[in-house]
Amino acid sequence: MQVLLIDPAGELPNLSQQLRRPDWRIHAIDQYDAAAEWIQQGGTDAVILPVPADPFGHPRADQSFGRLMRAIHVYRLAAILLTENSSLVGEDDSLIDTVPPNVTLDELRGRLATIDRFRGSLQRMDRELANMQRLGKRLNEYFAQVDEEMRLAGRLQRDFLPQHLGPIGPVTFAALYRPASWVSGDLYDIVRVDESHVAFYVVDAIGHGMAAALLTMFIKRAVTTKRIRPDGYELLEPSETLALLNDALAGQTLPRCQFVTGCYCLLNLETLVLRFARAGHPHPLLVDEDGGVTELHTQGGLLGVFRGEDFPTRQVQLRPGEKFILYTDGLELAYAPERYHSDPVAYYRAIFDGAAAAPAAELIRKLNADINEEAGSLHPRDDVTVVAMEVHAPTAPPPCSARNYGT
Repeated sequence: MQVLLIDPAGELPNLSQQLRRPDWRIHAIDQYDAAAEWIQQGGTDAVILPVPADPFGHPRADQSFGRLMRAIHVYRLAAILLTENSSLVGEDDSLIDTVPPNVTLDELRGRLATIDRFRGSLQRMDRELANMQRLGKRLNEYFAQVDEEMRLAGRLQRDFLPQHLGPIGPVTFAALYRPASWVSGDLYDIVRVDESHVAFYVVDAIGHGMAAALLTMFIKRAVTTKRIRPDGYELLEPSETLALLNDALAGQTLPRCQFVTGCYCLLNLETLVLRFARAGHPHPLLVDEDGGVTELHTQGGLLGVFRGEDFPTRQVQLRPGEKFILYTDGLELAYAPERYHSDPVAYYRAIFDGAAAAPAAELIRKLNADINEEAGSLHPRDDVTVVAMEVHAPTAPPPCSARNYGT
C-alpha cells in the first residue's frame, strides 16, 4: 500500500518510520502543492495529513490546502486528517476521516490496516461506479434520442387525424384524443365519402405503445369506404367495411396478443339515417334532444383474430338536436374506481348523463376537464378517444315519424 504523509509544519518527523511495514511504502512530503502533484501522478492509496488549527490562515496556504483537498476528493483517496475540525470531511461519500491530533500510534496503524484491507474492494467499487456512470450517461443520451423520436412519432400520428372538425352538412363533429404516452393505440377518422354521405369511425388497437400506434397506421390505410367500378363507385355497408378490415388484419398474422376493436358508421346527410357496425368495441351512445342517453347494442367480434367474421349492420334514424357518440374503453379507465364505489362504468356514464344535453363541443370540453381532475390523470392507464356527432339542422324530413332502431 502506498501511503502519503503530508507534514508541512514538521510536527511528525518520525511518524513515517514508526508506521512502516514490509507491505507499506510511506512517502513524506512537506508541501501541499507538491503533495497534490504527487497524488495526480497516481499510485497513492492513502493519505495522512496533520491539519493546523487554521489551515487557511495565509492566502498561499489557502490555495495550496484547497488544491490538496480537491485532489484527495477527485482521486477518491482514503485520508486520515489529524484534526478536531470534522467539517473538513466534506461530501457524504468521501473516504476522508478525522481523528484527534493526539491519536495513539496503535490506533493510527489500525486505521491504515483497515484501509489496506478494504482498499481492493473500494477500488473495484469505484471502477464499477465509474462504469455505471458511463453507462448511465450513454443510457440518458439514448433515452433522450428515443424521447425525441417518440415526440416526432406522436406529432406524425396526430397529423393523420382530422385537422378541422367543422360542420359537414347538417352535422357537427367534436373529438377528444388523449394518448396515454407520446403515441396512441387509438385512431379516429371522419371522411366525406361523397356529396350525400360521411363516414366516421373509432378503432382501438390493444395497448398504447409503439406497436399499437404502428398498427393504427396500417388500419387507416386498410379502411375501405367504397368500391370503385369502371362506371362509378359503390358505397360499402359498415358490415362490409369491417369485414374487409378484419381480413386485412388477420392476413398480417399478428401475435395472439394483438387485436383491434372498432365501430364504423356511415351517415346519409340527406335522410339522417345512420348505419353502423361494431367489432368488439364499446357500444355507441345515442343522446336525444332532452339529454337522455341510450346505448345501441349490436353484435361483432374482435378485429384481426379470425378471417370471415360477420359484423352486422344496424341503422338508426337521427333527428335534429341528437348526438351520436363513439368512444374507446380508455374512457372507463380514466376515472378513479374509488370515486364511484369501484364502478368506473357507472361514473363515466354519470358524466355523460350530466353533460349529454350540452352541445357536442361543450360535452367534449367537459369530459376533458373532468379527466384532468381525476387522480392519476398525469399518468393515464390507457388512451382515451371520444368522437361526438351532433345533428344541428335538418336538410330533409325523416322518412317516418316513429323512431326506427331496425337493422
